[in-house]
Formats: sequence, C-alpha cells, structure tokens
Amino acid sequence: MIPQTIKDEISSLSKEGVSFKPHRYLALLAAIRVYKNDKLKTRRIYYNEEFKDAFNSFFKKYSSDGDRNRPYTPFFHLKNTSFWELIPVSGKEDILAATDTIGGPGMLLELVQYAELDASFCELLDDEQDYEDIESLLIKCLTNGSSVDNYKSQDKSNIFERLSFSPVNADTPNPFVAYLNSLHCRDAGSENALAESQACSPWFGHIEVPHPLLPSICNCLLGSEPHHVIITGHAGDGKSIIALELYKNLKNLEPHKPLVQPLEPRENISLPNGIEITIIKDLSEWGDEQRLELFSEILSGNRRFLLVSNTGTLLDSLCNYGSHRLELPRAETEPNILEAISSQQFYPLKFGKSQFDVINLALLDNLSIAQQVFNRMLAPDRWIACQDKECHNDCPIYRNVSLIQEYQDIVLTRLFLAYRRMYEYGTRLTLRQLIAHLAYILTSGLEYADILHLSARPEEPLMSEFMFYNRFFGDNGKEDDLPALQMRAVKEIRKQGFGERPCPTWERQLWLLTQAKHFTLGIPPIEKEFDELRKYGSGDSNIEDDQLTQDQARDQVRRMLFFLYRFPEHDDLFMKQFLSSPAVIKWWGWQSDNARLSLDESGSFKQRVFHVLQEQFTGVRLPESNSADQNLYITLSRHKQEIRQSAQVVLAQIDFGSEFSLELVRSVNDWGEKRNDLCLIGRGRLKGVNMTLRLPFLDYVLMRHCGETGEVLQSAYMERLERLKTQLLKLGDRAQNDNILLVRILTNHTFFRQNYVVHNNRLEVANG
Repeated sequence: MIPQTIKDEISSLSKEGVSFKPHRYLALLAAIRVYKNDKLKTRRIYYNEEFKDAFNSFFKKYSSDGDRNRPYTPFFHLKNTSFWELIPVSGKEDILAATDTIGGPGMLLELVQYAELDASFCELLDDEQDYEDIESLLIKCLTNGSSVDNYKSQDKSNIFERLSFSPVNADTPNPFVAYLNSLHCRDAGSENALAESQACSPWFGHIEVPHPLLPSICNCLLGSEPHHVIITGHAGDGKSIIALELYKNLKNLEPHKPLVQPLEPRENISLPNGIEITIIKDLSEWGDEQRLELFSEILSGNRRFLLVSNTGTLLDSLCNYGSHRLELPRAETEPNILEAISSQQFYPLKFGKSQFDVINLALLDNLSIAQQVFNRMLAPDRWIACQDKECHNDCPIYRNVSLIQEYQDIVLTRLFLAYRRMYEYGTRLTLRQLIAHLAYILTSGLEYADILHLSARPEEPLMSEFMFYNRFFGDNGKEDDLPALQMRAVKEIRKQGFGERPCPTWERQLWLLTQAKHFTLGIPPIEKEFDELRKYGSGDSNIEDDQLTQDQARDQVRRMLFFLYRFPEHDDLFMKQFLSSPAVIKWWGWQSDNARLSLDESGSFKQRVFHVLQEQFTGVRLPESNSADQNLYITLSRHKQEIRQSAQVVLAQIDFGSEFSLELVRSVNDWGEKRNDLCLIGRGRLKGVNMTLRLPFLDYVLMRHCGETGEVLQSAYMERLERLKTQLLKLGDRAQNDNILLVRILTNHTFFRQNYVVHNNRLEVANG
C-alpha cells in the first residue's frame, strides 16, 4: 500500500490551475518506465537516450502547446523529493550541492552521474498493484492539472485574524506577482530564473541591479593592453547576467530594456575604436573539440574575450588545452589556475602568450546586491496595479508586501542580519538562491488562481499563514510548505536553528502575562494577532485549535519579535540569542564608516582572545581571570582536555600584552565595498603575524567567556590557530642551550613557572 506521504509528495510536484507544469510528472513516469525495463533493477536512472525517449513519448501525450520539451530540467529538480537522489560526478559534490537550477543538458551531465531511486520507493514499484496505483496517480495529476488541495481545511475557531476576500472579481491580476513566482524553484515553473529567460523578460528590468563589477570588467577589456576576462563561479552567481549587462553596455542599448532574443553562445562586437570583443556566455555549452579551437583563437590575440564558465569546466578546458596544444603537463598548469580561481580579487593569469583577468564570483559577498534587488521588488510602483483593485486590502500577498514596506528599515536590517550570520559561518547562497527566497517570502508562491481558490474556501486562511516572518522559514507557522523545502535557502535557514535558543529575560516578558500584560509589539496591522498568539502560547487562552500547538504559537511570537520589534537602545540580547551569535550585533555595528574600537572594547576582547589562545596552546580548560600574567605559553601538551596535564614543558612564550594589539582593519573589494574586521596584529619582532578574527571565532570567544563549555571551535579556525602557533614558535622566546622552562597549573588555575638548567653537571631550579 502506498504511504500517504508519497501520495502527497507526488501530487504536489506542480501547482494546480494556470500554473500547472507537467514536467516532473512526465520525468517520474519516464523513470518508472526505465526502472521497470531494467532487468537488473539497479535503481539507477541515467540521463541517456532511453530516459529521453521515454520522456518524449509521455510529453507528446500529456503536454500542452505552451510546454517546453526539456527533460533535463525535471530530471534535476526531482532531487527535491524523498525518492530521487542525484549522484554527483567525482569532484563535483560541492558544486552540485550549491546548484539549484540547471542551465542545460551539458551542465547536468557535467555535474551528475545518475539519479538513484529510493529503495523503499522501488519496493512499491516492484509490487504490481502499488506500481499501477502510482502510475494512475501520475496520470490523474497530468490530466486533472494536480489533484491535491494544497491548503488543508482549517479549524473554524476565530481566535486569530483571518483573510477575507472581496466578491468582486478583478479583471487583470498584477503581472509582477507572476514574474516574482517565476524566480523561485518552489514549483516546476522556475526555469524563468535562468539568465537566458531574464534577457527577454520585460519585468527583469524592474528588479535588475547593475553589477558593481561591470566597470572593472570594461576597464580590463577596453584598456590599452589586450586583456581577456574570465568570470567563473557556481551556477546562479550572476555570471551570465554580467555578460548580458556587458553586451548591452558595448552595444549602447538601454540597460533595463529586454532583448528581442537571448544572447547567442558567442556574441561578436566591433567597437568604433577598432577593438573587437567576443562574449562567450557559457563555456559548458561548448564541446571538447570546440573548446580547444576556441582557446586557439583566444590565444591568437586578434580579439578580446569575456569568457563565462563554471569553475570545473574552466579548469578542465584550460588544462586540456595546455596538455594538447601547449605541451604543458596538467601538474604544471593546474596549480596556477587553481590559485587564480581561489582569489577574492581580480587575478592576473598568464596562459600561453595571453593575459587573463580572472574573477570568481563564488568567493564574493553578494548580500548587498541581493538587498538592492529586494528593495526594487518592494518599490511602490511595482504594486500600483494592486492598489487599483477592490480586493487589495484582503489579498495575502499585498498585505504582506504592505507590512514590509511600512517597516522596511527594520525588516530589511533583521532579514539581512540573518543572511549575514549564515554567510559568516560559511553558508554562502548564490544570488539566484537569495533572489528566489526573497521572491518567495513576498508571494508564498501564490498565483492569482490560488487567491481565487482561497476565497472559495468555506473557512478563510489565517493572515499569518502568508506573512514573511513565517515564510522565511518555509512554513506557514503551523505546517511546512513542502514545495518550498526544496529551496536551498530554506534548507540552510532551517539548519541554523534560528529562534531555538531561549532568551530568559524576554521569555519572561512574553509568557508571564500577569506581569507583562501591557507589552505590545508596536505594529498595528498585526498587533491583535501577536497578542492572541502570546495568550495561546502561554496557555492563557480558553479557545482550542487542533491545527496549532502552543510551541508553534511561541515560535511565531519570537519570529514577529525578531523581524519587527524595535528593541530599546543597547538591548540586543534577544536578537543575539535568536541568531545564536553573541557577537553578530557588535560585528554589524563595526561596519559603519566611522566605526572605531573603544579602549574598553579593545581591552575586553583582547583579554578574552588571550584566554582562548592560552587554552588552545596548552590543551587545558581555564576559568576566566584577569590575571596580571600576560605571558602566552606554547607548551608540549597532549591536547586532550579530559586529561589534566598539570605540568608542561614550554616551547615558547609571548608577552601577549605588549607584542599583540587588537584593531579594526578595513578591507575594500573590487567594487569598492568596505568591510571592517577585528584583527590580532603582531608588533615588534612579531610584525607580520596577524590573524583576522571573524564572527565564528568571536562568538566562540564570547561563549567561552560565558562558560559555554559545550561550544566547539570550527575546524577551519583550529587550522588557523595551528598556523599561528607555528609562526609564534619560530619567533617567540624559546629555551636556550640546556635551559628548560616548565609551567605548572596550580589548583587555583594560575601558572607557576620553574626554570631548569644544567650547569657543571648540576641541576639548578629557579621558581617564578
């Protein structure tokens, strides 16, 4: 018997109504056909002629005139189900994990070996009755345009505000909403997020932000010395959009006007000054032999090229050309290319007799660009069409957008503070993934047909179901939005545990209503909702709602508080706890142009950094103290904290107080964006021994100061500390000749020093 979860998952592969797309159903039917014909029953589905032929046969039978025959797209996007796993090509694991939209069959084959069906799903297919039921369900979904009502009936209690809908039927919906929904991968209609579709979209210009790297790229290509430019990175980093912007710039086209047709794989441009420029919009679209001939032309130096490529394709193409045409072994070529694509700045790469400037977008901070795009999504002129309709006050999308617009300064600050916390901890989202998530939190994936469907329900949905503070997490406050869980941004956000760490002082205010009954959110549109959720979460409400638990009500209250409440000045404890980052607010404040480190901050952080370094270099947990002893000891220890090592041999000692300073250091990227980071800077003989203290390390330092012994330092920082230790061993005071310095850790956790020296065959010991 087919589990209900599998039925629901299959039925929700596409939205119903006008937004229905058959592709994933067709791909799953094709995969089932391939599996049933496989005598070995390997569970592997290859993107080969057998799969494509099966897909094409179903496509001819069940598709509509407007559907595009692209089997590679659903083959990739079925990975978001529980029964379909993509197995990456060796070495492409990280690239595949960061990819959420596929650009073509070449890119799919470059990243994916095959798809593998889940074993339990195959057991269902091996049962003839279950197999027939699954196939029947797929065909029913194809013929009916989806068979599941994605919005479950709600409890008819009225404790929370519900949306109501005007009976007046609007003639034309706001087309900008449909465009926003084409940007995310919540359903099968996400192919419009690709640059080739954006180039011709009349709506793309409304959210387009000129990429800040474009002036630098133009300078490289148009300079007096012939240079080529290579833009690399992950799929979705905006490489093709930069190529599009450059094309419009060189052709003197209006930047926000759509093209008549997408860019060709190769675009040749002749400038009035005689310079010839060629744009290669995606190297992965070229075959191996074509790439060899292309690089022969590039190295001839007759034209200047902008080359767009994924990192794997770029590395393989250059190495193959080097070995086949330049007689350079891969072992000689590859390190130079890897160094180029590992740089966070434009990197000058000499290849053959040509000069390339290489920039890897995957290493750049894209949050400021995403924030500019979001501002353009919220621009009032995008929503004028809604204001003219009688239903706009009751439309869940418009009410959500209006709430964000009214409190835009605080919402955007908190929203991108959460993104920043993820970025600093190593979770980098591509620009496409960020924009997809931002579009989703505005619309919840609702089309006009969905809103009409909601208005026909006997019980109207809750207002909070479609509010951004819930949709940010991929749910409606009560239930997960299953299609949204396939979005990488949602997946990563749910891993962060935002809101899971309680803040005792604020929890008391929120739930002890007898003492804090007059506490208000200060946001009139949702004040009543906030108050009712507080009552429900505290158990003070007499009304029962089977669909909502007290835990869920409390989660929603915390979310509303984080995204919308204006906390008193200097009261940032709740936000730090919500984001699980005690240093994030301080770090955020350091990013202002006039930021400086006060003497108190410098002294406090320096003492805490010293404490953590002393623990790492001695392998012993130490309590916080303001000891006058500022000697940093690097000892010969086992680095096992479960074993007390009360006596250790000192390999080197550093006067931490005088030989290190703590400073805010400003860095500027290639487009002039500034960033301030706290740095530990060596002085005197330690000049050049520097370490940037980024957010994860600062969080660890502050957590250790608060006694959170369960926190573990990130492995990347452990490696940096080991490198720092090696540098200090070379430069620090070390025992000379037969001298041995021994430190003993006393019961009061202070260090007691003993010097041992052999003189005239006699052992001398000096304490202190």
